[in-house]
Amino acid sequence: MNLIRKNGILLIMLLLSVSTAIAQSISGNVKDNTGMPLPGVNVIVDGTTKGAVTDFDGNYSISNLENGTYTLSATFIGYAKTSQSVTIDGADVTVDFVMAEDAQSLDEIIVTGVVNPKSKIESSISVSTMGAKLIEQAAPRSAGELFRNIPGIRAESSGGEGNANFNVRGVPVSSGGSRYFQIQEDGLPLNLFGDTSFGNADNFLRIDSNIGRVEAIRGGSASTQTSNGPAGIINMISKTGSTEGGSLATTFGLDYQTSRLDFEYGTPIGNGLSYHIGGFMRTGEGPRDIGYQGNKGGQIKANLTKTFKNGYVRTYFKFLNDQSVMYLPMPMRLEGDNSDPTYSNLPGFDITSDSQHSAYLQQSAGTSPFNGERHVNDVRKGNNPISKALGAEFSFSLPKDWKVTGKARYSNNSGQWIAPFTAAVGTVAEIDATARAAAGAGAEPLVYADGDREAFNPSNGLAQIIHMFDVSVEDLSNFFGDVKISKKVSDNVGITAGLFTATQNTKIGWQWNSFLSEVKGGGDARLADFDGFSRGGQYSYGTPVWGNCCQRKYNTVHNVNSPYVGIDADINDKLNFDGSVRFENVRVNGNIQGGPTSQDSFDYNGNGTIEGVETSVPVIIGNAGQIVNDDYNFVSYSAGLNYKFNQGAAAFARYSSGASGRAADRNNYGTNGLADVQYDQLSQLEVGFKKRLNNGTLNLTGFMSNTDEGLSNELNRSVGNPFKALGLEAETALAFGENFNFNGSFTWTKAEIDGGANKGNTPRRQADLVYNLSPSYNFGDTRQHSLALSVLGTSKSYAQDDNDLVMPAYAYFNLIGRAGLTKGLSVVLSVNNLFDTVGITEVEGNGDGAFNGDRLVRARAISGRSTTLSLQYKF
Repeated sequence: MNLIRKNGILLIMLLLSVSTAIAQSISGNVKDNTGMPLPGVNVIVDGTTKGAVTDFDGNYSISNLENGTYTLSATFIGYAKTSQSVTIDGADVTVDFVMAEDAQSLDEIIVTGVVNPKSKIESSISVSTMGAKLIEQAAPRSAGELFRNIPGIRAESSGGEGNANFNVRGVPVSSGGSRYFQIQEDGLPLNLFGDTSFGNADNFLRIDSNIGRVEAIRGGSASTQTSNGPAGIINMISKTGSTEGGSLATTFGLDYQTSRLDFEYGTPIGNGLSYHIGGFMRTGEGPRDIGYQGNKGGQIKANLTKTFKNGYVRTYFKFLNDQSVMYLPMPMRLEGDNSDPTYSNLPGFDITSDSQHSAYLQQSAGTSPFNGERHVNDVRKGNNPISKALGAEFSFSLPKDWKVTGKARYSNNSGQWIAPFTAAVGTVAEIDATARAAAGAGAEPLVYADGDREAFNPSNGLAQIIHMFDVSVEDLSNFFGDVKISKKVSDNVGITAGLFTATQNTKIGWQWNSFLSEVKGGGDARLADFDGFSRGGQYSYGTPVWGNCCQRKYNTVHNVNSPYVGIDADINDKLNFDGSVRFENVRVNGNIQGGPTSQDSFDYNGNGTIEGVETSVPVIIGNAGQIVNDDYNFVSYSAGLNYKFNQGAAAFARYSSGASGRAADRNNYGTNGLADVQYDQLSQLEVGFKKRLNNGTLNLTGFMSNTDEGLSNELNRSVGNPFKALGLEAETALAFGENFNFNGSFTWTKAEIDGGANKGNTPRRQADLVYNLSPSYNFGDTRQHSLALSVLGTSKSYAQDDNDLVMPAYAYFNLIGRAGLTKGLSVVLSVNNLFDTVGITEVEGNGDGAFNGDRLVRARAISGRSTTLSLQYKF
């Protein structure tokens, strides 16, 4: 009996000791360097599957830990990873963390285009991030100007706020926009296709103080982590109010007319809730003289987040209704030979500050391609996106190492897109003859369309035919959903499976028409009429010089279902593997009418008489057009290895094969409704090295790509070739003491057309070298004053694939000076294109005529110097 009693006591003591051994916990609090608690921080016991997410008050707790010594790490988006060593010896332990913001740290956690979120140094992809400070330093007026600061991306940002062209690492800009490159907002695409004509994704994106950070990946797992973005993803991540703060800013133009108000505020409000709201309102002429207020409108965004112990739920909305001027190729002088040309001003027309827009050119008239009736549009609307979006997202860590995350958003998108394009430029006699012959005008004299209608006699002797790109964006609405589950199947292996779904409407109508105008700047160019034939400077309701190509309608719906699966495995403590596969299934139906059904008389003004300009009007009436009834699928895959030499250096290698589907207006369809080319394929190989320096970071990536692209539509011509490219990308972020910082990048690319008549040539508008240098200096007692400079440059490129005409190299400088007046209040001087540099980004034609011994050309240049003054208050 005593033996049983003794053994029982021994057993109880043993059970208690075991219970004590496994019942220890680590708990604590996480704050930022201002003392504010940080909810949503991942606190992980390194080398185990144990961890926790901080609650609304920044608290966490990890239980059931045995005695021993552990490394505890805290990671959070936009903050540097923080680690502490902790020893458990029979008692609970408290470990608190203070995290510092660091948008360039190799420890920063990346959420865009990866199988599972992880730090930069542990990721086998090329990734760049920009926080709010770097975005301010870049002083972008558009998404294109912001994206130029990201290595590997060439952005043609000369066209205004939207409709920019992007290429990544030599992957071509074949049909404008960004066919192989996906622009996201909070992890979901803005548009299923990046190159929908006049419906580019960046049309529905505005840069304002709602943006908390930007993540950009080039190549890598973009092939499998999004649709139609194998070359890369840029994700604009919004502020969420996890810490209290906000800002107000009012901005005025000093050398051009603009007025803008920006605002944003976010804060926790108790019970795990936080919110953020912000936006902007503005009005102004824009950086070029156009003769009227071309930029006006605004945006408001808001989100509400509920944080739980094991995750969060967030809802958000956006309302955008903004008008911005679009700048298309305009008249210029072309001096010198094609290999070393100079693009310069014409008398009375400055290519850095003027435009074809004019106070005299405010109304566009044509026939609607949807009903064949009269259509009248206001040219002053420019690029007028209207978007009403509602979305939600969630993320939860579940028992037994399961995790589920999801995002969904519906966007009701519509608007207008209207801008003048110089279709021809020459002497008055040349333009008179060209326009008269195309429109069928007789002997009517050419007179000014306003005033006393005197003889048309511009002071410089030059005239232009303007084709008005008049486009109705009836419906570009979309729904996107992306849900995935992850399971840690062992300490070293995790698996993720997900499903992306999309519905994209594309209902767009083209009703282009033609005008005659002076070549004159200052927004004062007057229009011309064939007296008794044309009206108000409009000599045709179509585009007869181009064969009336551009009365069109597109009315299609794309439905996408894309399941994907990925694996992430730590082969050992230094080597990591991740791979992913995506199956893309696409169905598209609808109808397209790619040209007028008739070119006949049309009593446009309804007076009962067919007058000159009404004798040949292109119309689409009573015809459904080409039926579209297509479906296709393809498989994309990506695999990478990352070897971490130590906490300060890593190397990676990755191979990816992906594809991008076609927007309906970039394709041709047969009588059976099937597309000529359903998708274009892209394969990529990259090898990279990431190094933590004593005062910063250095990233180097070598890359190769092959693009297999079929013919596609670009306005009234067909383009498409196979391409190949190789190159080197470098990026660095350095800090020299507490006052001086330097960020810089360059991308060298050797791109080549790999087939067709131009085999061996460099793709059009592809420079060998693009670079960005951004030093900044902070000074004052609390470093409240600053000077920041950014230099963006490009080597020469070619206007077209035939490599005949060169677009010269250029570099332009942006300068920002900030003076802190008192705590939170500062005045900011921002100068864009400080030295008024001429930079040519697009050329149409190659000498349209003679002018004083030189040639004429139609081209786009970056806008000249523009200066703003802002009063900003951050609180």
